[in-house]
Amino acid sequence: MSNIEKIAGLCDAAITKVDDAIASHERGEPADLSIPMLQKVKTELVKMRENLKPSVFKPSYPRFVLDWPDEHGLVAYLSEVAYQYSRIKS
Repeated sequence: MSNIEKIAGLCDAAITKVDDAIASHERGEPADLSIPMLQKVKTELVKMRENLKPSVFKPSYPRFVLDWPDEHGLVAYLSEVAYQYSRIKS
């Protein structure tokens, strides 16, 4: 498996985690971030997955999610995905 395929898999997993967090919020259960923030993050993850080139698209969400409490580990996971994505060589 190439590095690009690994990053694509990380993006896919992150999208699933974000969808799960949105669903938790909608059920009234505790989850990291807010629904609007999760929707913004999901949009950026989809763009990351489509491009897989940091020279074409750089997500802005890491600057914002780091200010949120990370009670369920989602913030740390999203930060790691963004870091790994930034390391892709174009």
